Amino acid sequence: MKGFIYACLGGAFLTLQGVANAVIGEHIGTWQAATITQGTGFVAAILLVWLVGDRSWRNLKQVKLVYRFGGAFAAFILFSNITAFHQNGAALTVSAVLIAQITVTLVMEKIGWFGSAPLRLRPSQWTGVGLMVIGILCLTF
Repeated sequence: MKGFIYACLGGAFLTLQGVANAVIGEHIGTWQAATITQGTGFVAAILLVWLVGDRSWRNLKQVKLVYRFGGAFAAFILFSNITAFHQNGAALTVSAVLIAQITVTLVMEKIGWFGSAPLRLRPSQWTGVGLMVIGILCLTF
């Protein structure tokens, strides 16, 4: 249950961040908004790690180098989301992002990327994604 609550909080904050980024981007530019967002996020994360006294960052050497650069995707995520918010609005952008995340995750799990065991996906799972796409079409028209 705790994980579900965190996921809901993450989704809510992602939406709020997207709106804030779009407003910032209107005033100073998309890449500049991404820079501010990543910079303030970095500062907030460092402060939280320091406040809770977490020392697990010392285990960073155990993480493969390719995974250490995962945060670099954030620049492209932010750029894409800010641009989409400007062109599509909040509801359509968030809906499309969610469907893209679910679709890519299902494909990754089916293939077994990143060390996970390949999953056999049921037709009902693909039907669920299809229904979500229909939902986006309903939001669009």
